[in-house]
Amino acid sequence: MKTLKIMLLLAVGLLAAACHQQKDAAVAGVYVTAFKNEYTVAKDTLIVEAFNLESRTYKIERHSGYHRIREGVTRPKEFKQEKWTATFDPDKQVLQETQLGKQLYVNTRAGTISFGATYHKIN
Repeated sequence: MKTLKIMLLLAVGLLAAACHQQKDAAVAGVYVTAFKNEYTVAKDTLIVEAFNLESRTYKIERHSGYHRIREGVTRPKEFKQEKWTATFDPDKQVLQETQLGKQLYVNTRAGTISFGATYHKIN
């Protein structure tokens, strides 16, 4: 519970810092998801910020907190953070990161991003 509070405070802090950046309200924002399966329980946050609106370039940060489940035992929480730069294709509604080949499918009307799981926009 304490870790969840820390992650939420981190997300709010990053959001406050992002307020001074260029904005594209359709794509930029904070997206969250949570999931559970037989191997893990996880919560993910994607922070999407406009880097250069003319070239449709975005900075994406992914913050993950998860518990591995091994032989029915839930392990201590682990954290992972990744940063990418992606280009947005408005016709295909895709954020494409070229170095690792990641594609994030954006649904601006529903306020979601699909990337393995569906992330919902919270702001």
